[in-house]
Amino acid sequence: MYLFPPNSQWQVDFEIEKNALELNFLGEIEIFHVGSTAVKGLWAKDCIDLLGVVKELSKVQILSLNFGNLGYIYKGEYGIQGRAYFTKQYRKAHLHIFQQGDENIEKHLKFVNLMRDNSDLISEFNTLKQELHTRYPKDKASYQNAKAFFYNRINNL
Repeated sequence: MYLFPPNSQWQVDFEIEKNALELNFLGEIEIFHVGSTAVKGLWAKDCIDLLGVVKELSKVQILSLNFGNLGYIYKGEYGIQGRAYFTKQYRKAHLHIFQQGDENIEKHLKFVNLMRDNSDLISEFNTLKQELHTRYPKDKASYQNAKAFFYNRINNL
């Protein structure tokens, strides 16, 4: 199973990750909680998505050893141009780092801000996620692809 009911621990886990990252990269990175775990009441995979914003993305690869010391594994762009992507197994965290001004920053933040303020959208998305989870119980790729239209709709609001 990869879909879980809302969990207050997600915010706690985010704060732990954020504090560790900001402490280790003083002034070099700004961290935001994004994705479904950032929206109270939304079902989600049990993994915290963090958005990191930096002045120069080229420095991130140089600092990847520092991220490794925090348990993060560098995955490169991982299919999204202009992103430095890290995963962390222990706390189940994904860190998406973009350079200031990248359009993906606004997309991630817009999704969270619109969802937080709209209980109808939360309910609609929860219903969609649960239906898709039933339809694709062992196929995460199909589950993710089937949600794309919802994200696109949110980005066009």
